[in-house]
This record gives sequence, C-alpha cells and structure tokens, in this order.
Amino acid sequence: MKPMEEALNHLANESGKILTITGVRQGESAIRDSRIIMSCGKDGAECGQGWFQEALPNAKGLRNRISTLAPLLHWRVCHIWEWLKHWAPSYEFGDWSTAAIADAYGGDEAEEVNARTGCIGCPLAQEDKALATVIQQPHWAYLKPLTGLKPLYEQLRLPGNRLRQPAGKTNKDGSLAAGQQRMGPLTMDARLWALDEVCRIQDQVNDQAMRTGRPVIDLLNDEEKRRILQLINADTWPQDWSGTEPLASEPHHKMFDDGATLEDLFVGH
Repeated sequence: MKPMEEALNHLANESGKILTITGVRQGESAIRDSRIIMSCGKDGAECGQGWFQEALPNAKGLRNRISTLAPLLHWRVCHIWEWLKHWAPSYEFGDWSTAAIADAYGGDEAEEVNARTGCIGCPLAQEDKALATVIQQPHWAYLKPLTGLKPLYEQLRLPGNRLRQPAGKTNKDGSLAAGQQRMGPLTMDARLWALDEVCRIQDQVNDQAMRTGRPVIDLLNDEEKRRILQLINADTWPQDWSGTEPLASEPHHKMFDDGATLEDLFVGH
C-alpha cells in the first residue's frame, strides 16, 4: 500500500483531489460483500444508485482528497460478459477490443465458467479458474508454465522457509510485544530459490512465445532482478527483523501476548 499511497499523494498535491474508479462488484466474495455493506456512502450517494464513494482507508493525508467510484457495484456476471463481448467492441460505445477477453475466458461459455481475472496463481484463491480456462485455448496454451506459480507461492508460506520472532520479545517500555513468535519474512535461501523459480517459469513461457510468434510475458525484468539480488546480498530484512531469528519450523514453547506459555514437549528432543 505504501508505494501506492505515495503516488496518490503526489497526484493529489498536483490536482487537489482524486477520483479512483474500481471494478468492485457485489457477489464476488463473501468477505468483499461484507466490506461493501459496512461502507457508508459519501456526499449523499446511496448504494441503490449502483455505486458508492468512500475515502481510501488508512491513507495518511488522503482522507479528504480522494474518493472511490465503483460504477459496476450491482452488475451481475451476465452483464459483465455481455458488455465485454457485444457492447464495448461496438463503435458507439468506444470501439474497445474486449471481445478477445471474453473469448480467452471461455467465449460463449464465459458466463458459465465465471473465471474471474486477478493475480496469476493467487495464493488466496482456492482455484485459478482464469488461468486454467485461458491455457485451454490453443492460442494461449504456451502460458501453461504459469501454473507453476501457485505451488511456488504455497511453498513460500511453509514454516521451513520463514523466520519466527523468538519468545519474550519486548517493546521499548519493557512490555511484551504483540504477536509473540509470529511468522515473518522469508529466509535468504528461500528468496534465492523463489527468484530462480520465477525466472525459470518466465523463460519457459518466453522461449515458447518466441518460437511461435506469440507475446512474451514480463514477471521480472532485468532491473527488478538486479534490485532483488542487491537486497539479498546486502542482507536486507524488514523493520524489527535482523535475520538472526529462528526458523519458524523449529519446535518452540508458545508464548502468548499476556505472558502465558504453552510448552511443547518436543523442544530439546
């Protein structure tokens, strides 16, 4: 969020006020629906109008300078695909090349497939329907190596690839810090392995793309790779982490924020 907030602050300083437009819709997930219900309208807007405006949450200095417009709030899946396939491509409504999106996500069956677009291999999604549907199309089959991203992300969430705060961590005033023994950042070995894996997947796709004359992908460009390696070589850790913390997979006595301890019988064995 921080880089986005900085960019928005810069724009707000130039323009005075910003309106962001999102594609948020009700019915996409239960969690999102609950957030929409709890969000109040702003400037007299009513949810029944099909859109809502609200300040960007937790954005420092932006609360009165940015609003959010969600014009598709009450659109159904059928409305989305009808618009992409038939209306948006027409000259009257902008001559947008969106029919290809509908074709890639199932063509005439896109509405039934309901393959939501989003992050490729998102670890929060139970199934990446979008990618699975796309690679079934002969035109996009060369993207199949991207299915390796989701298992990669799942591996990176395992305790053996992450550090854990030790028990008894205190604040400056001597009180116990919140979130005792919480899992934290990836180990340097895990970062190097993940970087190699992402680059390998990208190379597999692009090798096939160049052989068949298809568009290449850009998961990590050369500048980003150099920066990642620079940070690893500099032994860079997030705030409040030093890299000397134990692996999260090591057995440990569990300490709670109130100081209570749940002993692990396997510690020391």
